[in-house]
Amino acid sequence: MKACVLIKVIPGKHKDVATALRRQSGVKTAFPVLGRQDVVANVDVGDARELASLVSQIQALSAVRGTETLIGVEV
Repeated sequence: MKACVLIKVIPGKHKDVATALRRQSGVKTAFPVLGRQDVVANVDVGDARELASLVSQIQALSAVRGTETLIGVEV
């Protein structure tokens, strides 16, 4: 299951969060962005339960203010 997690962080912490995310199992890429969100993480996990667990781990990072998850669909 592929998804993008859009992450809002405390000002000035975008690089720290992106670096921490790259170490997380299931995170394929993570990078700072400009716009309403501060960091994007592209993830690939086995199922919805694993995705929920990974997003919970991301939300537990102290600099994270909030997330939005976009789940990929097959067309």
